[in-house]
Amino acid sequence: MFKSKKAKIALFSGIGLVAVALVLAALLLNPNSSQSTTDTEVGLTYTVAKEGSIASATLLSGTVSAAEEQYVYYDGSKGDLETVYVGQGDQVQVGTPLVKYDTSELQATYDTAVRARDKVARQIHDLKTNGQTVTMTGDEATDNSNVASTQRSVDMQLQDLNDSYADAQANVDKAAAALNEATVTSTVVGTVVEVNKSVSRSNTSTNQTVVHVVNQGSLQITGSLTEYDLANIAVDQEVKITSKVYPEQSWTGKISYISNYPEGSQAAAVTGTSGNSGSKYPFKVALTSEVGPLKQGFSVNIEVVNTSKSILVPVTAVVAEEEKNYVWTIVDGKAKKVEVTLGSADATNQEVTAGLTVGDQVITIPNDSLEDGKEVEAYEEPTN
Repeated sequence: MFKSKKAKIALFSGIGLVAVALVLAALLLNPNSSQSTTDTEVGLTYTVAKEGSIASATLLSGTVSAAEEQYVYYDGSKGDLETVYVGQGDQVQVGTPLVKYDTSELQATYDTAVRARDKVARQIHDLKTNGQTVTMTGDEATDNSNVASTQRSVDMQLQDLNDSYADAQANVDKAAAALNEATVTSTVVGTVVEVNKSVSRSNTSTNQTVVHVVNQGSLQITGSLTEYDLANIAVDQEVKITSKVYPEQSWTGKISYISNYPEGSQAAAVTGTSGNSGSKYPFKVALTSEVGPLKQGFSVNIEVVNTSKSILVPVTAVVAEEEKNYVWTIVDGKAKKVEVTLGSADATNQEVTAGLTVGDQVITIPNDSLEDGKEVEAYEEPTN
């Protein structure tokens, strides 16, 4: 029994030695087998560098307002209001009469101006027709002198009368214009949205609205920019407009106006104090898509569209080392480290302004084991 046990142990030990020997022999016969998982990187993904635009970081807010509207304010210099021709909800065209002032005083002024002009016209006609009489003495030299003197006098009177007629005609034209302006007409095609007949000279308000006309189909977006936004926004830039009321819809537009001056009382505060939060500059956006369900007064969000094109890679592909930036590319199945110059970035994409070309294969998420010239096995990430 004792010998048998020894033999059994020796047998098992021999089997173990044989196994170890077989492993060592395999390694000696195939020295590259132990490096098969380290000389070639596997499990990597890559994306193809493409040209595109990143999302804009400039977001604004604004209010939908009428792009075409007309306010008719009461003008006390024209007299008392006589007639309001329209009512709320009426549709009007360009030239439709809206209101008329009392023209009795204006008509009297016009009539007086016409009479004064006509009086001068009669004087001119009389002078040209009848002239002046010259008494002849029979002395040729004296008579010639008197005729010449009288002619000069007639010419001067005629010139003065012509000047007076021109002044009188100007007064007639002015009175006629005032008479015509007594009737205020519409300057836009639209709907009358407000009518106020209870206005008078006794009211001290300088902006008494009599009639308000709005073109309901012509809308724009108005708002204010901060001084920091001015550097990123220019007239004619395209924008995307969204509304919380209709979250599934969007509209397109274009910046049509940016004021060079801060709005309201902020102009006086531009000198700057430590407590100044920044000036506001009015801007306007013209809609370039159908108005649809947008209405005046809606609050909307405005995203400035970035139309500039550059090479884009995933933000995860960029590796920063000692104040330089790199990406790992795949060339002929091998890893290559490339220094790049970066532009702007959003949540997913990074602009590359130098170092790459469109179509380069860029490793999406590089790891520390990558080496220049080392073979890599990677598959392309699907595009969204």
